[in-house]
Amino acid sequence: MRLMKARVLGFQSFSDSGEVEFSAGINLVIGQNNAGKSALLRALLPGLPDDRHRTPERCETFLLPPPEVALTIEASGPAIREWVLRSRSQQFFPVSATQVQDVSSLMREFFERPSVAISVTQTAPRPGFSAPYPSHQFFQPLPNQRFCAMAVPENGGLTIQPQQGNGEDSLPTLLWQAWQRDMFYFAAERMTIGESGPGYAERLQPNASNLPNVLHTLNSERGDVFGQLVHHLREVFPTVGNLSVRTKPTIANFLEVRVWPTDAMQRVDLSFPLNSSGTGVAQVIALLTAIMSVDKAVVIIDEINSFLHPAAVKALLRILQTQYGQHQYIISTHAPEVISFSNPKTIHLVKRNGYESSIERLNLADVGMFREVAEHLGVSMADVFAAERVIWVEGPTEELCFPYLYQKLIGPLPRGLIITSVAATGDFNTKRRDRELVYEVYSRLSASTASLVVSVAFSFDTEKLTDSEKQAMCHKSGGLLHFLPRRHLECYFIDPDAIAAFIISKDAASAETVTPAAVEAALKAAATERSLLVPEWNDDINNTEWLARVDAANLIGSVCRTLSEQRALFVKKDDSLFLLRHALEHCPNRLAPLLNYVASLVAAVAPA
Repeated sequence: MRLMKARVLGFQSFSDSGEVEFSAGINLVIGQNNAGKSALLRALLPGLPDDRHRTPERCETFLLPPPEVALTIEASGPAIREWVLRSRSQQFFPVSATQVQDVSSLMREFFERPSVAISVTQTAPRPGFSAPYPSHQFFQPLPNQRFCAMAVPENGGLTIQPQQGNGEDSLPTLLWQAWQRDMFYFAAERMTIGESGPGYAERLQPNASNLPNVLHTLNSERGDVFGQLVHHLREVFPTVGNLSVRTKPTIANFLEVRVWPTDAMQRVDLSFPLNSSGTGVAQVIALLTAIMSVDKAVVIIDEINSFLHPAAVKALLRILQTQYGQHQYIISTHAPEVISFSNPKTIHLVKRNGYESSIERLNLADVGMFREVAEHLGVSMADVFAAERVIWVEGPTEELCFPYLYQKLIGPLPRGLIITSVAATGDFNTKRRDRELVYEVYSRLSASTASLVVSVAFSFDTEKLTDSEKQAMCHKSGGLLHFLPRRHLECYFIDPDAIAAFIISKDAASAETVTPAAVEAALKAAATERSLLVPEWNDDINNTEWLARVDAANLIGSVCRTLSEQRALFVKKDDSLFLLRHALEHCPNRLAPLLNYVASLVAAVAPA
């Protein structure tokens, strides 16, 4: 399930938001404080509050229409079938049929559809969704053609029975139930969710009130998942060592979540209650519990930066992108580190003028402006204060991929170590500026944080530097500087299988023609183009000397554009992770040289 569109009418600072479109992945809502970001997110909640839009000209309640939000939500046919089975009662679906015998086949096709867009409306203060007939909008109803299919759950399956003329539509009600179940909202406020009454729970309630019950179930029945949750928690909060759930001694049968400052859990009186911990800890535990116990959800996070340190925000965003990308995220923020690191699929800017808020969708082609601003707003200082050991890397792509690769094939990063991108790597290798100046700036930063930072290393792309140039730069850095053995990160991702899978993921229509063999042929053809040709090319895409020198990012981009006829564009900062994950899943040995390099960086700052 994912939210495709929303339009807010007459709610808080919005008279009419206009149609706001959301994509899969991460969607950002940005703007100044009090602009209306939180109002937009609250309008998406089940049970729209009756908080009417007011102006000096119209402020009396009886003059104002009740708030309304129109939503278009996408679900798959198999998911809708599951909703019917979960309901344990008969449900009705509009079908366009001229004969009764067509209904069953139409419903079988409906439950196999990969995507069904359902348009509904919620009006305050009434709970529930309403919709025009039919809510799936597959046809326009005509007189004497209003057949309906009744789906009846029986013995784990569905029996389809044709109905004629009743015009019922159960989709809005089923969607309402799913929206309450699979949409999670995390507000910028303290959550006192560390205790709960007795009970068994497999999934989190939207308000996280049953968090102790779900954690207890995970620890008892899905120990690996619970262990992974604790691991993620340590990544976000270096001061958290472990997590446990116990029966509270002072209240019979009450469950209590305890947070431990160390990995060891020897004496419970050395831990502390979750309700006594910082606001961010409870928020992150609830968020991780939600996304780790549900297959696909819509996760709304209001002002993520208000309850997390900048380094913790980046660690959490890295986890969401690399481990739980199947969910849809809608995040409001005004923090540059969130904008720069979240690789958003959409960005909406909320502005307020007097009593009226408006929403503008920003062109993602201009997001580089946001990244440039974010990278120069103290991101390095924020990161350094969160770690004892720092590996500075080329950019956001390496910042995302290096930890993911290490954790997948070796294990957790050493405690107190972070991998973060520098502001402008060009400052380190330009011949037009004094390279010593950059290291002087670092030295001052290091001196100002000497009580915290133990060791540091830099990792940059080789690009077109010669061996002698690299050696000179390493010498001037005092051994702090390391160079990727190949030109840049994408040189490790020239994998026909992974590239073919990427193109098909962006352009399903190309599945019949885009094969690994076709990709390999296209790679060889592109490698001979003047702009991509290097002396090491010998018609072998596995030649390590060629892989070390080729401009792989542009090579992969050219092949993707050609084979997809411009429909699947490869963007380094957004799509390199896809190629890495595919290679890890299908051919991890291909990544051995990259893994060895990343491991050497970690060893340089955190020797065993």
